[in-house]
Amino acid sequence: MAQHHALRQPFSLLLLVLSLVWYASGQSTATPDLPSNTTSPEPKVGWNAEGCYTDSVGGRTLSVGMGVAGAMTNAKCRDACRAGGYVLAGTEYAGECFCDNQIRNNGGPAPDGEVGCNMACNGDQTEMCGGPDRLTFFRFYTGGESTVSATASPTASQTASATKTSSAVPVATGLPEGFEYKGCYVDGPGFRIVNYQQPDDQSMTIASCSNACAKAGYEIAAMEYSYQCFCDNTVRMGGKPASSESECNTKCAGNQDETCGGPNRMSIYSSQDPLKVINAPAPIQNVSDWQYQGCITDTNNQVFPWKLVNQTGNSPQWCLSQCQAFGYQAAGMEYGEECYCGDLDGIEKSGSKTVAESECNTACPGDPEALCGQGNRLSWYKWEGDPLYVWEYPKGIAAGRYEFLVGGPIIPLISQPGVNGKVSLLEKHGTGEPNTTGAYEFDPSIGGDIFHAFRELSGIKTDIFCAAGLTMPDRAGRQINIGGWSTDSLFGVRIYWPDGSAGVNGTNDWQEDVNSIKLQRGRWYPTGMVMANGSMLIVGGQDGSNGPPVPNMEILPTVGPVYEAQYLRDTDPYNLYPFLVVLPSGGIFIQYYNEARILDEVSLDTVKILPKAPAAVNDPTGGRTYPYEGTQVLMPQYYPYDAPLEVLICGGAARQPKWGLDNCVSIEPDVANPEWTLERMPSRRVISCMATLPDGTYLILNGAEVGEAGFGLADQSNLNAVLYDSRKPRHQRMSIMANTTIARMYHSEAVVMDDGRILVSGSDPQDEGKHPQEHRIEVFLPPYLLSGAAQPTFELPQNDWIWEEDYSFTVTSSSGGPIKVSLLGSESSTHGSSMGARILFPSVSCSGGACTVKAPKGPYVAPVGWYRMFVLDGPTPSHAKWVRLGGDPAALGNWPDAAAFQPLPGMGPYSERARNVLLAVTSFEFRLFELIPPSGT
Repeated sequence: MAQHHALRQPFSLLLLVLSLVWYASGQSTATPDLPSNTTSPEPKVGWNAEGCYTDSVGGRTLSVGMGVAGAMTNAKCRDACRAGGYVLAGTEYAGECFCDNQIRNNGGPAPDGEVGCNMACNGDQTEMCGGPDRLTFFRFYTGGESTVSATASPTASQTASATKTSSAVPVATGLPEGFEYKGCYVDGPGFRIVNYQQPDDQSMTIASCSNACAKAGYEIAAMEYSYQCFCDNTVRMGGKPASSESECNTKCAGNQDETCGGPNRMSIYSSQDPLKVINAPAPIQNVSDWQYQGCITDTNNQVFPWKLVNQTGNSPQWCLSQCQAFGYQAAGMEYGEECYCGDLDGIEKSGSKTVAESECNTACPGDPEALCGQGNRLSWYKWEGDPLYVWEYPKGIAAGRYEFLVGGPIIPLISQPGVNGKVSLLEKHGTGEPNTTGAYEFDPSIGGDIFHAFRELSGIKTDIFCAAGLTMPDRAGRQINIGGWSTDSLFGVRIYWPDGSAGVNGTNDWQEDVNSIKLQRGRWYPTGMVMANGSMLIVGGQDGSNGPPVPNMEILPTVGPVYEAQYLRDTDPYNLYPFLVVLPSGGIFIQYYNEARILDEVSLDTVKILPKAPAAVNDPTGGRTYPYEGTQVLMPQYYPYDAPLEVLICGGAARQPKWGLDNCVSIEPDVANPEWTLERMPSRRVISCMATLPDGTYLILNGAEVGEAGFGLADQSNLNAVLYDSRKPRHQRMSIMANTTIARMYHSEAVVMDDGRILVSGSDPQDEGKHPQEHRIEVFLPPYLLSGAAQPTFELPQNDWIWEEDYSFTVTSSSGGPIKVSLLGSESSTHGSSMGARILFPSVSCSGGACTVKAPKGPYVAPVGWYRMFVLDGPTPSHAKWVRLGGDPAALGNWPDAAAFQPLPGMGPYSERARNVLLAVTSFEFRLFELIPPSGT
């Protein structure tokens, strides 16, 4: 907060003594010139009310806080100060008392007069005891002080510079290079023309003050009142020379042969030529497309939520540019150094009122000719240019709909669609539901029949709490679960072979044997990814609950030692569940905390370090991965796949305050100079989920507006769904969709089912009853299922595909319009991470109902693995059919060769053919192939 300073009236015997010395020294035989409006009032005795003075928590005008007995009154404060030996007293904020023997930190009469001293004393409602950052100020007089009143401050604005004033002042020695005398200038009243006060110095000289300022990086030094030194790079407030050099008539405390200003007069020395003088601050009416709106109140109900502090550089230009970069269309400055960003509705919601312009009177530290509010007052601006964002508000069926589906037997923390058309639901074991195995398979074809829709699975022997999940590219589409939360669970490798079909129960269970197959390092909160060669990369985690980081990577099936990553150690504990992506360039994208880089797929060494991802407007240290949990997807890839792949991450959390982020960021990692692009979201969101829909849109849902991941660490559930449509212009892609009534907090999930609905499950906040432990399962119906259009049907004879080959399918029912195909990578949803998710739109041609689809490029555009094929009739998707791309080049169908995991699915002829294609299109052999040779059925 910019400080305003006192009209100082000399009250100590020091000035009287110095004046007598000056006369006796023979410097002048005539009476010296005095300011024309100098008066000699009758001596005062006792306490005298001096008016309303400025104060600041960061730099007190009176430095000694004083307690009083009972409720505060001005008399109690004065008595307490005098008893303590002080001659200055002040009351503040109705109940505070401060004392001192000198005014400090540039304090002085408030520039708005008595307006800010508006709080009645706690102990006497008939008198005022200061206000916010305002002192009701008193001075004690003994009756022996001499008093010189101040010359009135200039009323005309000064131009940009002032030349040196001619004078007969003796030339000081020992000055910094280039410093010379510029003249005697009027200081105040009520403000400083040179701002930055140095500690009072009873041995001050012109040289000592000038050198102190130069050493601190300032070009101007100003001496006042014998022992006060001020520094700056400009003369402020349109400062003007005094009418006579004789008004600077106080001898320097450290050299009686030199003059160091006077009462409200500054002797200014500077290396500038001409001296830089700036005008008194005033509102800047227009900054780019921002327009000044006025001075408004900002009290307990904050007008704009996001607060930035810039003690040296805050200005309308700086503040508004920060807000604009993060999509905020309303902003304001307060206390000089504070900047606030928000939205227009904040004014009405907070109850803010317009007040007199004079109440916003604090100069901006970054532009002293501009105003930046005042205590509890905002100088506010409105964006009047093209909208920084446009959100749509669809109604009716266009907003989609939540529907309750079924009550579940557990609270899942992992949900994973299977190639059998069902969804695996897994819960943490140690603190999960009693008398369950912790593993269930949900059959959507049965729907809401709780007694038949779930099949309980056994076989999991350790705790999957905060593990990773993938669908392996073997011909069975087995699901693998990796890691856990303690002891053997940390090393867990668990496998399930989905069997059965819609309406028909399978018989397979999970398989696990930590003694025969386990990770090289124990991992809690790891991420898994199927690599381009079909092996699995496992990254990061912690060594159990609150344990040390596991800043390394390993490959399954196990090959070689772990790869240590210093950047994971450096960003612990904010990098858990990192995001991993196979890039079209052949590299591996990893995003962790607020950092990202591209790795070489063979050595895992860093190829390129990407810029840090922006977070909150006031906190670049916010993050996107657990515990500041956002969610990541890949933008659609369209045939012929020439456009760079774009990564989209939505939500996350700032660190201070721990608020959810209200933006998404995206980047094209493979371009030459990638940069993050930021888009505003309609609301803050952390511990969120995002589902990739078959039409190429994305549903953002679940989570909270405040806090971070963990039990009891988030609040203010976000019940709204948002649809992100990448086909629309950037900053116009989000639609505010339907709301749910069920809070989905920590440990919630969202996955697309084969019929195009989104399965929404989980919520395990353990927050002392604020939000329920949630067993209910919902579905979200996107608009494409509510239009009344029938879902197309199709037949696909071949589901084991080789890259870039043509495959026939037959559309058996449709509207007769254009047909598209989308391919959705198999996904496993937990903690905001959809491991394996991606979407491609391949080339399709049809003649009547006979169609041909060309498999995408591999192995980097469409990595090895299982995908769901949707046929789209206009916006309406079919039920999906599962296809496998690229076979099983890592021979996972023969792994793990241990008794507990028998039988194995084997390889099959398409896997062998795909393996040969993979080797033909790559420039090297993957390390995995050197250890796992090809094998047959």
